Amino acid sequence: MELSQVRYFIALSRTLNFSRAAAECNVTQPAFSRAIQKLEAELGGALLFRERNLTQLTELGRGVRPHLEAMLDAADAARDLAASRNARAPASLKIGLGPGIGAASIAGAVREVAAALPGASIHFEEGGPAALIEAMLNDMLDCALLPDFCDLPERLNRWPLYTDRAVAVLPPEHVLARQNAVTASDILGETILAGEYCGGFSHRLAAGGFSLRLQRCNGPTSQILDLVAAGLGIALLSDRLSIAAPLTSRPFHEPELTRKILLTAVAGRPLNPAAASFVKLCRAQTFV
Repeated sequence: MELSQVRYFIALSRTLNFSRAAAECNVTQPAFSRAIQKLEAELGGALLFRERNLTQLTELGRGVRPHLEAMLDAADAARDLAASRNARAPASLKIGLGPGIGAASIAGAVREVAAALPGASIHFEEGGPAALIEAMLNDMLDCALLPDFCDLPERLNRWPLYTDRAVAVLPPEHVLARQNAVTASDILGETILAGEYCGGFSHRLAAGGFSLRLQRCNGPTSQILDLVAAGLGIALLSDRLSIAAPLTSRPFHEPELTRKILLTAVAGRPLNPAAASFVKLCRAQTFV
């Protein structure tokens, strides 16, 4: 499979018109059609079908499209990183992290950017969705990871990255650490340390009708973990966070609390090479 074939298919899946897609790819229509046919032969089935003048993706075409888009994003990211390194241009990457969203899930993409651009400046900012969105709109952040249920303006592009689940984070020797899992009924008498953002796991559980003893803690997740370690209470946090000893965590069930995490960036705004490559790498890692 050649990248040119992938580019042709992505253009065709977007335009659903062979003539326009061929022109967009700067190739003759016969050569374009042969490339699509070769790709179909390699993938073992038709990717498109025609009904009179209407072109549509087949089930196979719809199924492979996100994977081929991810392949193209990864290739473009590698090209952009190489070009930026060769140009020796100063680079920076400023990423916002919504409440309780850690950097572990995007560490691979950050590592690739840092390896390709050794002089790049990497900056993380943790905050509530409103503050991070304002920072992106004011060009103070390149992108941000946010939960899908917050209010996102139309000006933001958004791409799903992963789904995380709540775990109960417990101080050393807590009685609930003896259990394999923790339920809502188990924590009714506990002090729950919760961040200021009302869309967090604890606030969503309370909004669902559970009477919880919430202690609001304004600050980053690391400070909430320090308070848990000090014995001030427990916390409901993402299973994607790294919980270091002596703290321990247990899966939280009944009800299970999940949320989808999105990568967001201002639509139509050019990103510097480091940020553009990071976004492409994250989108590629969504599917591969």
